[in-house]
Amino acid sequence: MKAKRPVTPADILVSAGVFAVYLPYVHARGHAVPALIFGALLAILLLGKKKYPIPTLVACLAISCVLAVLLRRSYPATPADLIALYAVGRYCGRGTALTAAIGTLIVGFVVAEISRNVPSYNFQNLGTLATVPFAVLAGTWVRTQRTYVLGAEERANRAEREREDEARRRVTDERLRIARELHDIVGHALMSISVTSSVSARFVEDDPKAGREALETINTVSNSALGEIRRTLSLLRGVAEPLKSPGLGLADLDDLIQQSRTDGLPVTLHESGRRTEIPAIVGFTVYRIVQESLTNIKRHAEAVTKVAVTLTFTPDSLDVAVTNDGNPVEMTERGAYGLGIQGMRERVAATGGRLNTTALPGGGFRVHARLPLKEARP
Repeated sequence: MKAKRPVTPADILVSAGVFAVYLPYVHARGHAVPALIFGALLAILLLGKKKYPIPTLVACLAISCVLAVLLRRSYPATPADLIALYAVGRYCGRGTALTAAIGTLIVGFVVAEISRNVPSYNFQNLGTLATVPFAVLAGTWVRTQRTYVLGAEERANRAEREREDEARRRVTDERLRIARELHDIVGHALMSISVTSSVSARFVEDDPKAGREALETINTVSNSALGEIRRTLSLLRGVAEPLKSPGLGLADLDDLIQQSRTDGLPVTLHESGRRTEIPAIVGFTVYRIVQESLTNIKRHAEAVTKVAVTLTFTPDSLDVAVTNDGNPVEMTERGAYGLGIQGMRERVAATGGRLNTTALPGGGFRVHARLPLKEARP
C-alpha cells in the first residue's frame, strides 16, 4: 500500500521555479515554443515525484534529453533531473536510489556520445556530472534523518504508553492491596466481636463482671480495627503508606495471640533460631498471615484443641507456620476461605516468598510461609 504523500504548496512552488528556469533559455536560443512546452511538462511531472519517483525521473530524463539537444546544454544536470533524483533518494530504498544514479549517468553518457549538441563527458564538465550522485545522496540523507526522527517519536510514544500502563497497573495494585488490608482488618475484628458478644450474652446476667470484661474487649477490638481502617484508607488520600511504614509487626503478635485466647482459641507461640533485624514489610506480612490464619480457624474449624504459631529464624529467611487440629466445617461455610488464602499468597509473593497450605491427614490445617530477608531489605 503506497503511503499518502499529497502535493503541498512547496511542491507547487518548486515546479513553478523549474518552469521559470527555462525562460532565459527561450529568449537566448530562440526555441520559445518547445522550451515553454517541455518546461511546463517538467513542472507538471514534478508534482508526482513523491508518489511516483521512478516514473517521474524517467519522464524528466526523456524530456530533458530533448531540451539538452535543442538548447545545447549539459545532460543530465537540469534542475528537473536533479529534483527527480532527489525524490528517488528521498522516497525509495538505497538500492533503488543507487541504481537510479548509475542509470542516469549511463543515459547521459550515451546521449552525449550520440548527439553533437550535448557536451561529451570530460574533466571540464565533471563537476556538473557530480551533481547527479549528490542529488541522490541528499535525498537519501533526508530520508534517513526522517526515519530516525519518526523512530524517536515512536519510541517516545511507546515509552509514554508504557508509563501510562505502569501507572494503571500501580493503581490496580493499590486497590488490591487496600482490599486485602480491609479484608484482614474487618474480618478479624468482626469475628472477634462475634465470638466475644456471644460469650458475653451468656454471662451478662449470671456474671456481670465477666459481661463487662467482654464488652470492654469488644470496645478494644472495634477501636483497634477502626484505627487500622483509618490508617489504610488514608492511603487513598496520599497521607500514609501502610506497607512501607506499617504500624504492625512481630512485636504485636503477643497481643494478637492473647486476643485470640480471649476469644477461646488455645493458641501457643514458639520461636526457634536467632532473631535478627527483621525488615518492616516482613514483620507486617507475618502479622497478617497469623491474623488471617487465626480468623480462618475461628470461622472454618470446629473442635479445635490446639493452635500452634511457629516462627523459625535463619540468616536468609523467616518461616512462619500456623497449625491447628480442628475439623473443617461444612463446605457451604467455606466460601470466604479461599479469599483469605489468596490474600495471604499475594502478600507473601510481594516479599518474594512462598506460601503453602496443607490439610493434615489426621484432621487440621497448616499454613506455612517462607519469607526471604535479603530481598525484603531496602
